[in-house]
Amino acid sequence: MNAVLTHTPLWVWAILALLIQRGMAAAQPNSVTLRRLFLLPLVFTVLGAMALARTGALLPSALAAAAAGLTLGAAAGWSLFSSQSGYLWDQQSGQLQRPGSWLMLMCSLAAFVLKFGLATVAGWQPELVAGAGGALLGRSRLPLNAVGD
Repeated sequence: MNAVLTHTPLWVWAILALLIQRGMAAAQPNSVTLRRLFLLPLVFTVLGAMALARTGALLPSALAAAAAGLTLGAAAGWSLFSSQSGYLWDQQSGQLQRPGSWLMLMCSLAAFVLKFGLATVAGWQPELVAGAGGALLGRSRLPLNAVGD
């Protein structure tokens, strides 16, 4: 356990701190512009697209998995948050009024723990995330000209 903590780059802890701070802020009623609302999901989508570039010959499968993941994630997010009352779009200010909820913090922490856990396992046991399974997780290190067997 100590090796995990000491060998984790500082930027990972910065991301965790940011996710916790944003989750705590989301626990209080607030308002946000659409541009700011979609900023963090856009950043993570771009990072995911960059990971797809490393899948090489498995790119078609990885793209299909990414599209399915985005679709499922959007559906899950909609089902989790659409049932909450208190959301109100203010046409005049162009902002979304949001009720406070701890749900965003829980979702952010769950995603962080899952991604951190996969990266840790990939560091300890790289053979577990090699090949098609690893490409679908965005962890493959295949060269761009590799061909699947």
